[in-house]
Amino acid sequence: MSASRLFGAITRHPRLVLAVALLLAALSIVYTSLKLEFLTGRDDLMPRHAAFQKDYQAYRAAFGDQEEIAVVIEGTDPALVSRFSDALYARLSQEKRLFLEVLYPGGMPYFRQNGLLFMSLDELKAMAGTLEMAGPVLKDLAAAPSIQTLFSSLTSQIDDYLKAPSPDKLQRLTFMLGTLDKGFAGFDGKKSALSMDSFLSGGADGKPSALENAGRQQVLAIRPLKETDSFVPAEKAIKKVREELNILRQKPEFKGITAGITGVPVLEYEEMATSMDDMTIASVLSLLLTVILLLFAFRGVKNTVAAMVALLIAISIAFGLATLFVGHLNILSMAFAVMLLGLGVEYSIQVVLRHQELLLHDSFETALQESLSSNLRPVLLAFATTALAFLTFLLTDFRGIAELGLIAAMGVFVCFAATFTVLPAVLVLLHKKSATERPKPIPHNTTPPLQRLFARPGLIVAATALLALTGTAALTRVPFDFNMLNLQAKGLESVTYAYKLMKSKENSGYFGVSMAKDRDEAIRLTKRFEALPSVDHVVSLPALVPDQQPEKLAELERIKQIMAKVQPVAYEENLRVMELPAIFEGFRERVEKLKNSLEAQKLPEAQPIAAFLKTLDKFFAGLEKEKDGNALTMLREMQEAMFAPLPEKLKLLKESLQARAVTEADVPQALKQRFVGKDGRLLLQIAPKKEIFNEQPLAEFVTQIKTVDPHATGEPVSVYESFKILKLSYLEAFLYALGGVVLILLIAFRSLRSTLLGVTPLAAGLLLMVGGMWLFGLKFNVANIIVMPLLLGVGIDSAIYIISRHLKGEESPVEVATSSAGKGVFLNALTILFSFGALMVARHQGVFSIGAVMSLGMTAIVLAFLVFLPALLLLLDRHGKPDAG
Repeated sequence: MSASRLFGAITRHPRLVLAVALLLAALSIVYTSLKLEFLTGRDDLMPRHAAFQKDYQAYRAAFGDQEEIAVVIEGTDPALVSRFSDALYARLSQEKRLFLEVLYPGGMPYFRQNGLLFMSLDELKAMAGTLEMAGPVLKDLAAAPSIQTLFSSLTSQIDDYLKAPSPDKLQRLTFMLGTLDKGFAGFDGKKSALSMDSFLSGGADGKPSALENAGRQQVLAIRPLKETDSFVPAEKAIKKVREELNILRQKPEFKGITAGITGVPVLEYEEMATSMDDMTIASVLSLLLTVILLLFAFRGVKNTVAAMVALLIAISIAFGLATLFVGHLNILSMAFAVMLLGLGVEYSIQVVLRHQELLLHDSFETALQESLSSNLRPVLLAFATTALAFLTFLLTDFRGIAELGLIAAMGVFVCFAATFTVLPAVLVLLHKKSATERPKPIPHNTTPPLQRLFARPGLIVAATALLALTGTAALTRVPFDFNMLNLQAKGLESVTYAYKLMKSKENSGYFGVSMAKDRDEAIRLTKRFEALPSVDHVVSLPALVPDQQPEKLAELERIKQIMAKVQPVAYEENLRVMELPAIFEGFRERVEKLKNSLEAQKLPEAQPIAAFLKTLDKFFAGLEKEKDGNALTMLREMQEAMFAPLPEKLKLLKESLQARAVTEADVPQALKQRFVGKDGRLLLQIAPKKEIFNEQPLAEFVTQIKTVDPHATGEPVSVYESFKILKLSYLEAFLYALGGVVLILLIAFRSLRSTLLGVTPLAAGLLLMVGGMWLFGLKFNVANIIVMPLLLGVGIDSAIYIISRHLKGEESPVEVATSSAGKGVFLNALTILFSFGALMVARHQGVFSIGAVMSLGMTAIVLAFLVFLPALLLLLDRHGKPDAG
């Protein structure tokens, strides 16, 4: 059947055509709602047969699913952090329906009793030295924890030194007063920066010791029970953890605790949840903007309704085909509905605008038949090039990209088919009463205002070429962002805590993985890994047993002897206000005497003591200023902050000194089973030294650990290797699409010159886009890189419409630009701008970046084809018409 006969049959039986289309759409919607699934895991996007995937699968086979929800609990008071963590663990460990395992290493007796053995020997020696210097003051404060005790004890020590000077006494005083100096210097009128942890374990260099940091952050690792039939497999587990966290955080006894969750399941859940919400909002907004645009473009409701009915039917059927042939959507392919809103209406715009143009001198039916017939070839070519651009994705080994390519290609096919079947049927039905009426002729403006724009085509071509060259220079300056966290919505708790975990050197989730056949190999591999510049430490079963235990136990015995004299009693607020002025004055007097004595002896310790005296005077001046106001409140709050937790801290410290020699047999079974695989191999978790979310440190880390173990795997390796393949896959897809597009243009136009006329503006537009990305600080990423092959297909569509109209030889290049073809290109660009621009309302930064880059690209493309191409054609026409083939 010829095209004209087919179109005639459609216009004669519009109800039948529309009924069949609506039936197919309804069946597609029902089938999609019942069968379509969503894949939320990033593994679902990865190449299936790559070597790194096989290594990761082998790791999962040996050790199971190690993806965990990491609960991070933080606070300035380690004892409070510990109590909160204990309470949360008690609540979560009772929930057996949602959690396979709740691991709380900090709460295990093994670590609580022997935790100090996991410090380095140097750290333990430094801790012993600190406690030795702080010992006399700690003894007094333990018996009566208060501000007056602190100053009275230090006053007595200064008196003792002045009576009988010795280097040890001076060293002790210099340390204590230096520690006070840092605390009082941070006094802001409300609270002091001084912490009793500094007396327990601080150093003179101002940096917190390992013990001072230990306990301020606890991590619970939870393996969720995943529901395979759920949209988000770990959703219920994640919600339960957050529910329990919120209950505890609201309790007054846990004031000052901050807590949040992260980990791969949480990041994937929040990514899918936010992107789905964003896509829903963007789709509605895109649809609304497209309708408004078409109302203005078509100058009426009926044509707009016809175009939108055809588009929505096409999208419904496209979802049905996606469900039938693929069965699911992933984080990339779920964007195809928004894509079709922009791409699918393109063909309808060309048909309707040409129909309106022909109505100036033809009847409704004749104009419709002519519009369909004259647009069939260029729209077919446009569909073929766009579909080809998408189908090239199938040539890559990246599953997420390949699926998107197939789904989108089927989608544009359905939109093409709907344009030449559903659209004319709806147009006939809507215009039935006026179809036989002859429209009044509308005078055609033969000298459009754009004529002035093209008065100097050479200048336009030169300016565009110059800007394109700038874009060429920008190619190397627009980086590819490897950081998956940058794709997430800003301010997400899971992202914030992912960075916290990386900075704290915790091994929760983002670590390299190696497997050893036995203990000896694990030890050898550990030494080689830890010798690498990018590796911080390795956790394995042997590493769970502290090294140098005899030496460390000897240091602990030394600390135990120091602390034996420290007997803490419960804190009671006993701020003897009337005694404080005399105590403060006496203390200041002794410090000044100490300073004068040291200066007289020209000892180097005079300088830090003098500095402390200045800080002390400033502190007292602040109190004096507030003596009639809140000075008493300030002192009371300061005392409570410093000394209320002191008894419990001293108690915990003394308990931690009861460590004993341990072996692998003492390691808790819950930990052992994590590090011993089903086949007996031992797991090594390799922690990076730097944050490895960005490309350079990630590449360094992955490359180095693979020099030790070529089969090293884990989340960082999977991300790095998959992104390398992703970049290569998109480059290959782009080159394949470009080659296919050039071939289609050569076949269609049968002219090398016309083919180059189509490709040149496209290249200029793409380069302008890259230049714009550099100017606005945009980066390519795993989400927005998809626009490159997409812009290739859409851009070539514009070339086909413009060049096909120009090759008829009936109009000048400027007239072509203002004809229905040119207007169609402009309106199509606007619909794509609206559909993809709507993505810029997204919170998900990956979705936002697709909208931003696509909008920038379409702006550059439309300028290239409606300004640069007509100017280029004008220049070429001065030297003879292009070959019409």
